[in-house]
Amino acid sequence: MAWTFAPEFDAAARAALNAGKPVVYCAPPAAWAVRPLLERLGETDATAPGTLILVPERLLAVDLVGEASGVPGLQPARVATSSERTGQLLQSGRIRTLVGTPSTALRLLGRSALQPSMFGRVVVCWPESYAAADAAADLEALLGEVRAQRIVVTGSLVDAGDFLERYAHRAPAVMAAAPPEQPGPAVRYAIVAPNAVVRAVESALDRLQPASALVWDPVRERPQGWIGLNAAEATAVSASIPSDPVALAIATDLPSAGALAALRAAGTDVLILVRPSQLTYLKTLARAVTPLSVTSEADRARDWQERLRDAVRQRIEARGCEENLLALAPLFEEFDPALVAAALMDVTGGPAKAAPTATDVPLWAHLHLNVGRRDGVRAGDVVGATLNAAGLPKEHVGRVDIRENFTLVEVRAESAESARRGLVGVTLKGRQLTARFDRK
Repeated sequence: MAWTFAPEFDAAARAALNAGKPVVYCAPPAAWAVRPLLERLGETDATAPGTLILVPERLLAVDLVGEASGVPGLQPARVATSSERTGQLLQSGRIRTLVGTPSTALRLLGRSALQPSMFGRVVVCWPESYAAADAAADLEALLGEVRAQRIVVTGSLVDAGDFLERYAHRAPAVMAAAPPEQPGPAVRYAIVAPNAVVRAVESALDRLQPASALVWDPVRERPQGWIGLNAAEATAVSASIPSDPVALAIATDLPSAGALAALRAAGTDVLILVRPSQLTYLKTLARAVTPLSVTSEADRARDWQERLRDAVRQRIEARGCEENLLALAPLFEEFDPALVAAALMDVTGGPAKAAPTATDVPLWAHLHLNVGRRDGVRAGDVVGATLNAAGLPKEHVGRVDIRENFTLVEVRAESAESARRGLVGVTLKGRQLTARFDRK
């Protein structure tokens, strides 16, 4: 069965893009689905101001920069950070396309590193997700400052209705891939970061042991045929799907409704690898979604290492740490600075050289959810939502304390971050969840 994705930009949409007027692009929250829009934006005169792309989470920003890398008219493209380096590149004109979250862009604007005049258009991707990510206020503030052409990418015209009314009133819409009227049959899913896709596919094949499998991979830069199965070959496909049914069809990113229908026709069982913010959309495609754990102890160690790097990165971006440099300067003359940094982790009681096990960290973390008794929430509802959010085993969810206006739920420390991300945006008793760590 052939699979193509070439949305049509009609005359009204093309005219609005060229005239600098608002345009709406309806597509699932996946970077590959925005590629046709990026290619259209890349046709703009190279002397025109650049493009600011806003996304609800950093993982999608990384994905989008990867897609933009194949569009010469959008280069140089960069993921936004609040570091001084990003500000210097902006000021020197070495960033034409900046992709990031509203909060990061707002911090750059507050430091005058980002000037509203730098961008001729702002692409707001999936605004229906910003409330769940606690970023709606930052988005509103940013759009009040950067007055440029507004292009809205949304997974659902209905869910983003209020936002479209304010910022893209009566704008022409490109229906690249709309959600189905009714969800289809059940699928499996696993929440996976972009850099863990290959490991996740290998783990899924090992766990399920299908007699035959295929992998649908919309990422153009990733080489085809990168995965195999001992019992039977797993065929990697991009533009077409084999007509002979297989036991398991795996999508390495969130599919559109059309792509999912093709996968269902090609595979008896379907597994979708998604980012945390994509799970809500996936639930509009399937009547039931069943989590599959594809992580191992090695994966958890790598996740811990990535969290450590993020913590250090945030500390450096938040403050320069120049005072500490003065104290450490003599050591840099004797040893490699990287070794000094590693030794400091031991001296200050930081993580040990080996990746931590469950006994090295607090056993439980507490998540604070924005639903409570007034919403009619029961403990079983919370446990079920938490288990489904990240594909956790039952023993990783502990006590549930339901208060009047909020709920506290215990989650094993090594699974807490994936549970928090997975819960954000999930609808429970008619309310979209927000989830944060309860520090008390």
